[in-house]
Amino acid sequence: MLVALIICVLATAPAIALFAMTRKLDKKEKESPSLLIKIALMELPFLIATIIAEGVMQGIMTGVSGADMNNIGYVIIFCFLVVGPAEELFKFLGARIPTWKSPEFNCKFDGIVYCTTSALVFAFVENLIYVVGSGTPLVTGIMRAVCCFPGHFMYGVLMGVFYSKSKIADRFGNKKKKHLNTFLAILVPALVHGLYDSIVFSITPILAELDGARGAYETQLIIELLILVGLLILVLAGTYICLFVTVIKQSKTDFFFAPKYSKKKKAPAPQE
Repeated sequence: MLVALIICVLATAPAIALFAMTRKLDKKEKESPSLLIKIALMELPFLIATIIAEGVMQGIMTGVSGADMNNIGYVIIFCFLVVGPAEELFKFLGARIPTWKSPEFNCKFDGIVYCTTSALVFAFVENLIYVVGSGTPLVTGIMRAVCCFPGHFMYGVLMGVFYSKSKIADRFGNKKKKHLNTFLAILVPALVHGLYDSIVFSITPILAELDGARGAYETQLIIELLILVGLLILVLAGTYICLFVTVIKQSKTDFFFAPKYSKKKKAPAPQE
């Protein structure tokens, strides 16, 4: 019972904590709960679409190349060309569809709120799937709480920065900057996501080969493993640093680029 409770906390607490942090930093004008709920509900079908898209593409790539996730070259290509772009595209759509035309989207920081909400919903459901399906749910929960949630959150921050720039450009009629920043809102987090996943998924086949390896080949595998672990630590450290620096900086330089939003109806004009 205690273990199950710990697993549930690990699966949910990071998402709640990161969402609360973003909510607190949104000081100009809080987004309405109804709009954030719309983002969360919109992201759920896109999560299913992501799983289907990745499964289909993995099947096609395996059929064409004959390789699988035990091949490091295959892993890198799959992470950069499939996992990163697919997940970030569908997270972007989950944030954009309910918010682009919303009158609440009127502050620079709003894009970060919307995109991190979408990213955390995605990470929350993905985390439950991995933890419940794992043979070692406690270990998986701890690892994903430390690594995956901050990662998804950071991708959402990067996405949100460019999403806001796209909206601001649209507001002032600059279509070129609007389209460029929309593209970057997907591309930049997709590349960072692809890098992180490439490192993580490349460690697994090396660990599998180490079992039974001897002599010079074993030494080579250990060196490769140490390099990958070192890269993973650097990426994680960079993620945490960028996470807090970027979010805090963006919140401090927040500004209105459109009129303030109010749900209150205007009082009727006085009768003469």
